[in-house]
Amino acid sequence: MAMIYYPSCRFTKHYPEASKKALHYMTKNYNVQIAGCCRLNLESITSEDTLVYICNSCVAFFKESTPAKVVSIWELITRDEGFSYPNHSGKCVTLQDCWRAYDNPNLHDTIRKILTFMNIDVVELDRKRENADFCGPSLYQPLPKDYDKYAPIRFVKEAEGLFVSHSEEQKQALMLEHCETIVTGGVVGYCLACVDGINIGGKQGIHLAELVFKNTSK
Repeated sequence: MAMIYYPSCRFTKHYPEASKKALHYMTKNYNVQIAGCCRLNLESITSEDTLVYICNSCVAFFKESTPAKVVSIWELITRDEGFSYPNHSGKCVTLQDCWRAYDNPNLHDTIRKILTFMNIDVVELDRKRENADFCGPSLYQPLPKDYDKYAPIRFVKEAEGLFVSHSEEQKQALMLEHCETIVTGGVVGYCLACVDGINIGGKQGIHLAELVFKNTSK
């Protein structure tokens, strides 16, 4: 029986400092193994294992390709009575929910708890929680390799009409159109592609990890 943390290859690449701090938190507070790519060695995972994720694609693979229990790093943080949340002094942001996590109500609730604990005022979008249909430009380009193999329900069956090639100009126009409905300058997301899309659309995209681990050491 093992607890295994998957730091997410893309998250680590794009947010190296926040990734280091998240990794430090996990290794300091839990008896956890650190994994590499989420698509390697999944056949060795058992129902006795617990897989900790920070990426919404990773959890889709885990749920469809392993019998393991899954939990987000955000859920672990909210269970940690000793976690020191930074105080963002009533900062007002819009929360961007992610299409990849539309069926994860526990994650939706957890994200909102964390923002409240950090003294952040949240503006909700109409298309939120189970109705979220945004994932930045990622839905307007071909599906990455092996996504259909490890999570065919999420990325094929439930993705009809998505992951179709668009030009860069088309993707930018779609992101701008989405951001026209957002009234705050800052937008918090818990998905790399969502944050990318917000930035392309002209708003300030902020990954949740950048806020949560703002004052923690590596």
